[in-house]
Amino acid sequence: MIRTYLCIKNKLVKNIPLKKLKQYIGKKNVTIWADLFQATPDEYKQIHGLFKFHPLTMEDVRKSIELPKVEVFDNYIFVVLHSIIQSQQDKYPKKREIDFFLGCNYLVSVHIHESLGVEHLAEKLEKNNSATSQKPDFMMYEIVDYFVDQYFPLLEIWDDKIEALEANIISQKNLHNTLKDIMYIKRELLYLKKSIAPQRDVINKLARRDFPLIHPRTSVYFRDVYDHIMRAYAELEIQRDILSGNFEAYTSVLSNRLALISNKMNEVMKRLTVIATIFMPLTFLAGVYGMNFHYFPEISWRYGYYIFWVLCVIIGLFMYWFFRRRKWA
Repeated sequence: MIRTYLCIKNKLVKNIPLKKLKQYIGKKNVTIWADLFQATPDEYKQIHGLFKFHPLTMEDVRKSIELPKVEVFDNYIFVVLHSIIQSQQDKYPKKREIDFFLGCNYLVSVHIHESLGVEHLAEKLEKNNSATSQKPDFMMYEIVDYFVDQYFPLLEIWDDKIEALEANIISQKNLHNTLKDIMYIKRELLYLKKSIAPQRDVINKLARRDFPLIHPRTSVYFRDVYDHIMRAYAELEIQRDILSGNFEAYTSVLSNRLALISNKMNEVMKRLTVIATIFMPLTFLAGVYGMNFHYFPEISWRYGYYIFWVLCVIIGLFMYWFFRRRKWA
């Protein structure tokens, strides 16, 4: 699907056929914006024929590009950027690519997935007539600035998750899922970092006045976007550091728990060892007098049975007293 906007004489004209747009390309005080959403091969062919884009860039917009980039051609610049979105139904954030062709008086945006930045600009153009005086480079800024600002709500969500995780570790509650939560948040932050890090360089290039197609006034706005993305990156680094601290605290709590369990086991084994040691001589005596010999001197004693038990009690009490004196029990 192709949407076209023509800003001419402070008026906005929508959905002009591509063939009619050809006469406005290169004219001053006229701004063209064409947005391609899930374009068909025929629509790509029409755009190529209208704006005379390089075949390599047309090949790039048809496939997914992992790293953001900016390329300069004779009459336009080609920019690849990524936005990050995460709805309530999504378990993980998703990266959405959007490509730009920026010419002297036109902007062509290409994307496969719905773009909140594109919809924001379209709504602004349709509701605010003063926006029709915007130049194509400023339109691109509007889209980029909008989806860069969407990083901060995501960072706030993950900041709340990290705080909740930290509270659970301190209170030592629900620790059975703590490691899983730490790895989940770490994966999200790493995913966002891979998106933000390479985009800093691209946006920085757009802000440095390296391209004649970007007006010096617009480069100031791109510097503001660069400041935003650097602030998001710094916040991301802080969250990763806090998460690392939470992991260390979790391992410390886990180690303390294991140490307590080990100490309790040692105490139990100590008591069992004392009991077993006390019963060793008693078992020996019981074994000796349990032998089936016919001539056994003590068997004929009238009080032999009672003497045996008295001897066992004396030995047991003596060994218990001995262990207590040595603080072994």
